[in-house]
Amino acid sequence: MERAPAPRFIGIFRAASIVILCSAAFFFAYRSINWSWQWDTSPMHYVNFMMDHGKAPYRDIVDMNMPGSYFIEGWALRIFGPGDLGWRLYDFFLLAVLTASMIVIAWPYDWLAGLFGGAMFTIIHGAEGAGNAAQREEVMTVLIVAGIAFAFSALRARRPLLMLPFGFLVWLAVSLKPTAGPLGLILLLMSIPPLRRRKEAVMPYLGFALLGFAAASLIIAGFLLRYHATGDFLSITKRLLPYYAGVGNLDIATLLILLPPRIAFIPLLLITLILTLRNKDWKNWERQALAVTICFGALSFVAQRKGFAYHRYPLSAFLLLWMGLEFYRAMKLQGWTRGLGLTGAAGVLLLIPGYCFTIYETKPNVVLTDELMQDLERLGGPKLQNQVQCLDMVSGCLSALYRLGLVHHTGFLGDFMLFGPAGSQPSAYYRNMFLEDAQHNPPGVIVLTTSGLGQPESFEKITQWPQFVEFLNSNYSLDVTRISDPSSSRGYRIYLLKSRNVALTDPHLRR
Repeated sequence: MERAPAPRFIGIFRAASIVILCSAAFFFAYRSINWSWQWDTSPMHYVNFMMDHGKAPYRDIVDMNMPGSYFIEGWALRIFGPGDLGWRLYDFFLLAVLTASMIVIAWPYDWLAGLFGGAMFTIIHGAEGAGNAAQREEVMTVLIVAGIAFAFSALRARRPLLMLPFGFLVWLAVSLKPTAGPLGLILLLMSIPPLRRRKEAVMPYLGFALLGFAAASLIIAGFLLRYHATGDFLSITKRLLPYYAGVGNLDIATLLILLPPRIAFIPLLLITLILTLRNKDWKNWERQALAVTICFGALSFVAQRKGFAYHRYPLSAFLLLWMGLEFYRAMKLQGWTRGLGLTGAAGVLLLIPGYCFTIYETKPNVVLTDELMQDLERLGGPKLQNQVQCLDMVSGCLSALYRLGLVHHTGFLGDFMLFGPAGSQPSAYYRNMFLEDAQHNPPGVIVLTTSGLGQPESFEKITQWPQFVEFLNSNYSLDVTRISDPSSSRGYRIYLLKSRNVALTDPHLRR
């Protein structure tokens, strides 16, 4: 298609786009700087806390997350600090790297498309609240996008050495989510035909990429060997991971409905599709590689079957980058193609005020954690070291222990393998392990929350396991019940062991 000098209003629109995107991203940073970490960050922080106190992942800690979830989180804690501010800085760092990588990818076509993709991802991510900050999918997405930026730069500049960070970053992403492995292999294979067309040696590029894969693999293996946890990790991947993958799943129709972040994106996606079919001047391996990443993002979301918002992150990031490339490139062309590109970009920018309003209204809910910390301090605080057992998903029990510096009683940091959603069959293996340990060495305090995987907030989740209910009623007395969030029925109960004193500080609570 023929390019023509852009009219003056296109230049004004581009300048306005830069101002709007940057202003919205900085507004998110300003508004969220005081957010407290919560939800899935809690177990990631707490596993590192347990490791610092001599516990080995997978061997002493029952959790199905991949090794990269722990050691990358550990690096972040050491670099940015363990507090809430450090967590916010880590999230901002990830988003900055994502945006910079997108700009590198888009540079030969239109750098503004990269800013568009990164800033829009940042704003949408911010509107989804504090619970999705620094999620594993966010980290994985950043690693993949940064790796692709290095791969594109390697072929553009004819510098095979730049394939080394591509291999390293993509394989680190695999240490978070194994689904990234096939994507890395496909992208590597896709780089071969353009090299052969240029009659350039392929082996240096492949060699450096494989060297990056090997370096990341050594880090993963070193982490497991350091804690003598290789066999335990393999055992958990055989037992616990398949169980988690099979519970709390949504049907395909529901997952497809959840794919677009907002219904307003549907006409924008149609505009993107028209421009994709219309634009033929950048049909190269880079365009094909980005198309593959979009497919990967969609398959990753559907394959996980949980429908969590952060499972959309790979798809959202690559789709937004693609939209930016199509919209801003179309504005450099003539006729109705330019108008369509302008309409698409303006349509996305018009969504920004709504996202910013959501960010403004967002108030992270840490009431449960705050109330539980007060109750645990009332019951002894530091004297409860190794005495508290959480029966929770991610609603705040581990967060309270982390902030109080208390080591958990057992390695069961979550209860999804003990109390499954309706229709599921919880793991008999882990139930037996937990109950035998509790009978042999009962915790002084049990905190039962209403939170569960794929089920409504309710204390009734324990009725699925009559043997445990009998154990609880026989050996524990109810101390307090609190509903921290009446709108969702989220709350917790504290049970105290009857047969021995657990260092209660209030005289009227002593038995």
